[in-house]
Amino acid sequence: MPFTREIHRLLFGVLVAFAIIAASAAYWAISGADTILRREDNPRLVEAEQRIIRGNIADRNGNLLVESVAEENGIVSRAYLYPETNGALGYFSLRYGVAGAEAAYDTLLRGDDLHPGLNEYLTESLLHQAQAGSDIRLTLDLQIQRQVAQAMQGQTGAAVVMAVPSGEILAMVSLPTYDPNTLDANWERLTAASGKPFFNRVLQGQYQPGGTMQTLLMATSLVMDQPFDVPVENATASVHIANANLTCAVRLPPLALDLREAYAFACPAPFEAISQDIGPITLQAALDTFLFDQPLTLPGFVVTPDEEPTPAAAPITITPENLVENALGQGQLTINPLTMAVMASAIVNDGNAAQPYTLSEIRSPDSDEWTPVSSALPTIPVTTTNTARQLQDLMRYAVANGAAQNAGRPNIDIGGHAALAYSGDATQAWFVGFATLVGKRGIAVAVVLENSDDAGLAADIGGTALAAAHAELQQLPIPQ
Repeated sequence: MPFTREIHRLLFGVLVAFAIIAASAAYWAISGADTILRREDNPRLVEAEQRIIRGNIADRNGNLLVESVAEENGIVSRAYLYPETNGALGYFSLRYGVAGAEAAYDTLLRGDDLHPGLNEYLTESLLHQAQAGSDIRLTLDLQIQRQVAQAMQGQTGAAVVMAVPSGEILAMVSLPTYDPNTLDANWERLTAASGKPFFNRVLQGQYQPGGTMQTLLMATSLVMDQPFDVPVENATASVHIANANLTCAVRLPPLALDLREAYAFACPAPFEAISQDIGPITLQAALDTFLFDQPLTLPGFVVTPDEEPTPAAAPITITPENLVENALGQGQLTINPLTMAVMASAIVNDGNAAQPYTLSEIRSPDSDEWTPVSSALPTIPVTTTNTARQLQDLMRYAVANGAAQNAGRPNIDIGGHAALAYSGDATQAWFVGFATLVGKRGIAVAVVLENSDDAGLAADIGGTALAAAHAELQQLPIPQ
């Protein structure tokens, strides 16, 4: 027939087209469906994310700090209830992600760690029920957090309060901060702000330790049995390091001070001579022993939006050439407030440093009971009990008679050290201290104020933090 060849060709083309359609249908039905579902622009995926009921966040006493609020259309939003907790809790945003505690415990809050049974899985799938996450209870104490935040108002800097020996983080304040309730509307302005409100200064801050290094030098001097009662002539003189002119934490006339008095006023001159006696090898060992070799952090908390992550400080090697500048806290060594608080925890805890943590309990969405989380870690031996107790007495003396006097509070055993540090043309004020509680318990605190030469103000904020924590913790039963 004249059209047979054409019919065969047409039939072949139809069969090929049918095979292509069948193969495509099989692909999208079997494996391609997952590809579509995983695409970020998949409306069903976005809708499912909007409907996830994230768990609530409470403080150690059960005060609700963050809750999920479902709207009439089923979309769920986060409500942050206390401005003083901003920064420590972080934020959750469908557009910009998570940070702070929201990031550290995202898996729990979303419910990704829960493994429903077959019946629950089929029910949720067939009825399109929203995924729900667990509630979490943090070690943060709302009352302490609020008092520290209020004391820090108007400052740029950071403060952290820690229970000892447990390592519970009771308060963590970094200023300036942001309002997570209006994050989406203000994102562009916040990311461009000069004060870097997303920068968690407690964990990410890389500050010159300055005069706070004197605590390590005093610890080393105690081990080396150096006398503390020998007057040092012209102890209040300034010391020039690079472009910085180091001075005592408070203005003093030319005086002869013994080492205890020089430490109380954070005067650098006597410690310049001590660093030469100690030498680079011993100073290196002191840095490693007090955990200054690498600044500590809280895993998962640090998320830096639209920026490169803050690089970790490189380990410092002490040499004869950089000995003095690093011993006086004006060299390559930088530190964050959390590491300073851990140093204070070792001193108040008779030489054993607490390991910080923030998660206390979890409550699954189908339960009314809180389940404790074994977050507490063993303390780390740092120095001998004898050395730690002598450091305690030196810090008590600094609060009673030195630059840290503003930290003192009636009827509370407080020790601390107030000092200055220099970074470029700016000055930073530090306070690192402790308070004791009955039952071999204590509180550690670290405060740093940027662009401030007021060590007394740093000490006052530290005293407020210690008094607030003391009032809260002394009511608790003594652990057996």
